[in-house]
Amino acid sequence: MPLYSEQQGSNQNPTLVFLHGFLGNREDWQSTIEELKNDFHCVTIDLPGHGRSVSSAVALEDGFGSCHRLIKFALDALEIKSFTLIGYSLGGRIALDYARTQNDPRLKHLILESCHVGLDNDQDKKKRYQFDHHWAERFSTQSIEESLYQWYEQPIFDDLSDQQKDATIEKRNHNYGVFLANMLLSTSLANQQCSLPFLNKTTLPISYFYGQKDTKFTGIAALIPQTKNIKIQCFNGLGHNTHQQDPINYANNIKHILLDD
Repeated sequence: MPLYSEQQGSNQNPTLVFLHGFLGNREDWQSTIEELKNDFHCVTIDLPGHGRSVSSAVALEDGFGSCHRLIKFALDALEIKSFTLIGYSLGGRIALDYARTQNDPRLKHLILESCHVGLDNDQDKKKRYQFDHHWAERFSTQSIEESLYQWYEQPIFDDLSDQQKDATIEKRNHNYGVFLANMLLSTSLANQQCSLPFLNKTTLPISYFYGQKDTKFTGIAALIPQTKNIKIQCFNGLGHNTHQQDPINYANNIKHILLDD
C-alpha cells in the first residue's frame, strides 16, 4: 500500500519532506512545522509500519530499497518537483541512503538529525543484527507497553526524565509490535551500507544536526567530513531528539540554511 502523507503550507513555496524516527509518525514534526509552514511547503510521510502506513510492510531482504520506492511513489503522487529531505534517526538513515542510491535530481538538500552513517565492517554488522533481532522478538511477542518501557531504558535516552519517558510511551503505545519488528529488521543498521565514501565525494548540500547531550551521535558527527557542502550543527543542551526538544531553534536553523544562503 502507498505511504500516508500530509501537506501543510503553500506548494508554491520550497518543499520540505520530513521522515520521522522509529516508533514515531508524521505528527512528531508538527511543532517544527508550525514554525516553517508560512515559508515552506511541508510534507510529512508515515514510514512503513508506522502511523497510517502501518500496513505498508517492506521486504526483509531489501528494506531500504523498498522504503525508497515507496517514498518516490509518494513524492510522484504529490507532483513534487524539487525538495529538501529531512530525516531523524531511522528516518535520517533512510534519507541518507536515498540520497546515496537514488540519484534523484529533485533532491536539492539533505538535512540529517541524529542518524548513523552506517557500519563499515562485518563483525559490527553481525553484532548489530543480533541486537535488532533481540528487540524485534520483544516487539513481536510482548505487549507494546512492556516493549516501550524497555526500549526507553537504553542509554541513548538517558537525557529524558522519567516523566518525559512516560509521556513518550503513552504517545507511542498505539503502535503494533509485529509491524515494528518487521521495520526494525528490514532497515537494520546491519543492512545499511556505510555512506562515508558517498559523503566524501558528493556535492549535494548536507546539514547534520545532533544534540550536545547525545554522546553516541556526537561521536558519529565527528566521523562526517566537513567539506564545502557539508555542515555540522550541534544543539547545545539537547539530547537525541533535537526537533522535539527545541522545535523553534530547530526550525530557525532550517530557515537560516535554506533561506539566508
